[in-house]
Amino acid sequence: MTDGELVRRVVAGETAAYGVLARRWFCRILAFCQSRSSVGGLHDAEDLAQDVLVRGYRNIGSLVEPDQFGPWLRGIARHACADQGRDRRRQPQPVVGLEWLATSVTGMPFESACVNDERLAVLEQIASIPEELREAILLHYYENLTYDEMARWLGVARATVNDRLARARELLRIRLAKLRSHV
Repeated sequence: MTDGELVRRVVAGETAAYGVLARRWFCRILAFCQSRSSVGGLHDAEDLAQDVLVRGYRNIGSLVEPDQFGPWLRGIARHACADQGRDRRRQPQPVVGLEWLATSVTGMPFESACVNDERLAVLEQIASIPEELREAILLHYYENLTYDEMARWLGVARATVNDRLARARELLRIRLAKLRSHV
């Protein structure tokens, strides 16, 4: 069932259809919130992602184009992240709490202290790269989206997704090489 069909069902009073939409979009909203430096850690991002879904439910009647649910929800997330950043009245800090990324990529917990240290170094570097690159990396590895799906979600061309992922990987490669040379 498409997003548009589910939105129309919700508007018609079938609230359970929103549960399907929420499950379908939660990971992308979480990755979006987590990529924002003003959000904070994973728990803050999870809370914010849930708040975004609640706001979406409350305002779904205002959605003019039901088939554009994803971009509309992303807009709500963008505003929620900005609101939270203003509410905190603090300087943007590096994203912390990316441990979920390492486990979601491998599908299993850390195997050894050596591997654990290396993964934490990677996670710290991901947290320090520019927001648009971080979001591309998080969507690619957390949600396992194709380049076309990422382009639609981000509202950019497929070539832009390719460029952002390439730049993110290169930046991470350089930074991690520097870290390894200091060990």
